[in-house]
Amino acid sequence: MKTIAIITAMDSEYETVHKLYDFSEDGDFPQAEAHGKKILLIKSGIGKVNAALAAQKACDAGADLLMTTGLAGGIDDSLQQGDIVLAEKVCYHDVWCGEPNEKGQVQGLPLFFETRPSIIGKIIEGTPEGYLKVGLTVSGDQFLTDAKRLKEIKKEFPKALAVDMESAAIAQIAFLNERRPYISLRIISDVVGKSNQEEEYNNFWQNVPEKAALMVDVVLRALNEEWL
Repeated sequence: MKTIAIITAMDSEYETVHKLYDFSEDGDFPQAEAHGKKILLIKSGIGKVNAALAAQKACDAGADLLMTTGLAGGIDDSLQQGDIVLAEKVCYHDVWCGEPNEKGQVQGLPLFFETRPSIIGKIIEGTPEGYLKVGLTVSGDQFLTDAKRLKEIKKEFPKALAVDMESAAIAQIAFLNERRPYISLRIISDVVGKSNQEEEYNNFWQNVPEKAALMVDVVLRALNEEWL
């Protein structure tokens, strides 16, 4: 049985996943079995350092796949609150190591950490048509509300759909641990730059909390042993 570590940043994200399954509290992390898989649930805290520490703990606990899930901001006009973004690749938007590195690239590592195509394929195959938006997610230690900064990020990463504070750090740790597979699955809480962005974000948990939890179950159900 394969082990999947689900990593969330905030209490609200953690609780939505915790309600999905019958988790045992024995051991270092809550554990459950679902759809033929062992699930570890880990709350990291917000930001890249917290996410990286949680991801390493997951690897040390024997997780075969790391899944980061929770909220993200939409940074593409095609998105609206409640859309689900599955990252086919992730990178940092706030890293610059100087020439000859590219913007967003940690020196000595790839610019993009890519999700295995077999995983993307299985998830798309096992979910309803149009259920997911698949593309680039960018990460940084910033809660984005500044329209000027948004324009800078879109100029540097025009294909970016979503922005969060953890996905790239978790993907980097997965890469450094024998290129372990990862998934970034995020639900759009607000669209950066909209006039009502703050209101949209504050109202998120009143609007679509059930969908935020259900997306995790839908994706876990879609995966089978072939994803490795």
